[in-house]
Amino acid sequence: MKAFIIITFIGCFGVDEGNNIISFKLFPKNPEKIAEKIREAEMKIIDEEKEVIAGLKKRGFKEFIFNFKKPNVRAELGSSAEQFIKNNLRNLAIQYKLVQDQIEFNQLITNVNIELTKEKIRKVFERDSLVIQANNAVEELDKTINILIERLRELYSLHFPELDKAISSHEKFAKIVEELGAREKMVEPELKELAEKSVGAEFREEDIKVAQAIAKQIINLLNLRNETTNYMERNLKEVAPNFTELATPQIAAKLMARAGGLEKIAKMSASAIQLLGAERSLFRYLRGKGRGPRFGILALHPLVQGSSEQHKGRVARAVASKLSIAARIDYYSKKYRADELKKELMDKVKEILG
Repeated sequence: MKAFIIITFIGCFGVDEGNNIISFKLFPKNPEKIAEKIREAEMKIIDEEKEVIAGLKKRGFKEFIFNFKKPNVRAELGSSAEQFIKNNLRNLAIQYKLVQDQIEFNQLITNVNIELTKEKIRKVFERDSLVIQANNAVEELDKTINILIERLRELYSLHFPELDKAISSHEKFAKIVEELGAREKMVEPELKELAEKSVGAEFREEDIKVAQAIAKQIINLLNLRNETTNYMERNLKEVAPNFTELATPQIAAKLMARAGGLEKIAKMSASAIQLLGAERSLFRYLRGKGRGPRFGILALHPLVQGSSEQHKGRVARAVASKLSIAARIDYYSKKYRADELKKELMDKVKEILG
């Protein structure tokens, strides 16, 4: 004999082909636990189903059809047994004394739906959301670092102005100030010579400490930026390996952040990708002011930067075209074809430049 195993908001029911309830097991009257049971039932056979099946087997039933698709079971969605149980669910909840009346039933269902919705919201985000947030964090860190390094250079130049011109690297400049402090402690021969002839003012110990404190924070922020960038690149290679390989991680993250995610890029035309980041110029052009933009963020792409001015627009178009294909592959098929796409892109760029 055949029976249907029906999971509902109130519990599990075993129903025969004549829509008679042969066995049932109610869930605890707790919205969180009910929601958890329903989520589990979508993936595996839960304890309540096992108890109902055990009861059905004692009555001679040997074939069981579930209303949720899951591994190693037969499922049938929208069966007559399922419709019967759902149509009579309110009365069954009252009959089996899970709730006292319709009002309490409605409140229970509402609370269960809230719990299920919370879980869906937690699962709905894609990992490209992490890429976007990491990219935004890197951009904010860059702004903060630039402001602080400018302040540090201005402050320390009062004491040792020659160091500002001698050291162009912001990170090296901050490390020298943080580690050595006063100009008299410079150890590199060139810097030591500059320090001995410096026209800067004498700093007190408290002045040096302030400069060192700022330098230390800059170094910490630079380390944080590196960690965040590495994290972003790992996620990019997982989420969009083809797109990242063709665009470079930095540009891929910027394009994804500007577009709003991989899905939106995958649904964009190549020309839209080409102009991402050039929205202001485009709007000015549409209002009759200035020339139309040839590219936006793609101005940073090595192939565009390495092209002559007259060829930049065509190269950017070729890059955007391949990025459009790469994004669709990443979003829809997940196959790795970056090497093939990269070769095609390089051939196209050579043709343009030739």
